[in-house]
Amino acid sequence: MPPREKPLLEPVRVREGAAYRCFGDGLCCTDIHGLGPLTLVELKAVRKIDRVGAGHSDEFEDYMLRTAADGGCHFLLPNQWCSIHSTKGPEHKPHGCQKFPWGFTATPTGGRVHTEHRCPCRTLGDRPPLTAERALESLREHDGSLDSDCDVETVKLDKRREIPFRRWEALETPILAALASGVHPFEALSAKPFPGLSKSSWPKLAQELIDARDGSRFGFALAWFGDTILHLVDGKSPREPLRPWADAFDRAEARSPVARTSREVLNDFVADHLYSVKWAVDIGYAVFAAEMATRVAIAESIATRLEARGLRADRAMAEAITIVEIVGASEHWETLVPTIRP
Repeated sequence: MPPREKPLLEPVRVREGAAYRCFGDGLCCTDIHGLGPLTLVELKAVRKIDRVGAGHSDEFEDYMLRTAADGGCHFLLPNQWCSIHSTKGPEHKPHGCQKFPWGFTATPTGGRVHTEHRCPCRTLGDRPPLTAERALESLREHDGSLDSDCDVETVKLDKRREIPFRRWEALETPILAALASGVHPFEALSAKPFPGLSKSSWPKLAQELIDARDGSRFGFALAWFGDTILHLVDGKSPREPLRPWADAFDRAEARSPVARTSREVLNDFVADHLYSVKWAVDIGYAVFAAEMATRVAIAESIATRLEARGLRADRAMAEAITIVEIVGASEHWETLVPTIRP
């Protein structure tokens, strides 16, 4: 076993090249994911603002914000701004709302800031570089404390090899540099998509995802993902579902006169997941690289089809990444990943 060092929250570190600003496009306040969970303190605070604004969800088995008929948050205004934020101030929002899309991993060399990419504010437009100061404004709890989403002491490379975190940083540096320079993720990660599975098959997973659609935005993302697997693995002609998140991307494209290339959008997404090192605890690098290569292949296929519909290249890839990130955080994908045999 390699020597273990205590994970540290500070110094707070940000990946070079990462950029983000919230423009209020509104996608994160919809049913692409659960709107919560809430602590009991947050539940009471929300109910003081609106007594029907939050409650217990049987689906999530926790306290959550309510949704309106269109799947958006109960507090989402027609202009896509949060009514709690607008009238009470950002400090009155539940911490989960304040924190999205930020993530924070404690490592032996300090805390690493990373972000979710299921948000057009993260993937489109002229956004300022991420800074530790700006991240901490959202990452700190209401009482000012700072906590991590994940603690990493050492890094698994595969089933047999585990190395000290500082040694991993030396291996990670050229991978991040390759992604930043535009090298395709397959080459940068040294991985291929659709590896062998020990307890399932890709067509079986695809059908499970398609069968799980429920009319929500999340359900449509599952269906897109499943349909694309069948297209790539079995050569079936794609039968694309609807795009219920298109309105948020319409707003994002309208405020984004300078287009990024689809490769820039894609590689930024891959680099953020690599930099988070959340995968280091359970699955290791070999499995991470294989599952990420699979999501890259699916994202590229979806983006190509959206471009054929006339969408701008950066927007097409941003929409595709929203799909593969949502599904990547789902129980369907998290259950499958440990069965990957790279």
